[in-house]
Amino acid sequence: MKLRSTTKIPTNLNEVLENLSDQEEQGSELSEPEETYGNDPFTIEELKKYWNEFADRKKKEGKDSEYAVLKQEIELIDDVKIVLKLTNAVKLNILDKFRPDLVTFLKTQLNNGQVELHTELKEETSTRVPYTNKEKFLYLAEKKPILHDLKNRLGLDPDF
Repeated sequence: MKLRSTTKIPTNLNEVLENLSDQEEQGSELSEPEETYGNDPFTIEELKKYWNEFADRKKKEGKDSEYAVLKQEIELIDDVKIVLKLTNAVKLNILDKFRPDLVTFLKTQLNNGQVELHTELKEETSTRVPYTNKEKFLYLAEKKPILHDLKNRLGLDPDF
C-alpha cells in the first residue's frame, strides 16, 4: 500500500511569511470599505420623510418598542444635528441598540456624511385628573374663584 501526501510542507519559511503578509494586506484593504457620503443640504421635511420610512420598517419587522422611540419629537439644529427628544431613559437604551443603523440610513438617504443624532431627555408633564367631587370642585374653583363664595353662601358641601 502506497501512502499519499495530503499537505505540502514548505521548503522555504521566508516564502511562507511573505505570502502571509501579502494576504493580510489584501484582506485589510477589502475589509475596510470606505464610506463616502455627499454633503447635500436637506430640510426638516426630507428628514421626517426618511425618519418615518425607517420607523415604518421597524414597525413591519415587529419591533414596536423601536417604532415607539422613533415616533418621538425630532428637531433639526445647524442643518445637520438631529435632536431626538425622549421622555425617559428606557427609550434611550432602546435607541442605543439601533442608533448606528439609523444614522447610516439617514446619511445614505440624505447624502450627507455630517448627520449627527443627539438625544435630549425631557420631563413628561402629567396632569392630575380630578376624580372625587371635592377634587372636581377645587379644580373648578381654581379656575373660577367665585365658586368658593357661592359654596359658602349656599352652605354647600362638595363631598355630597
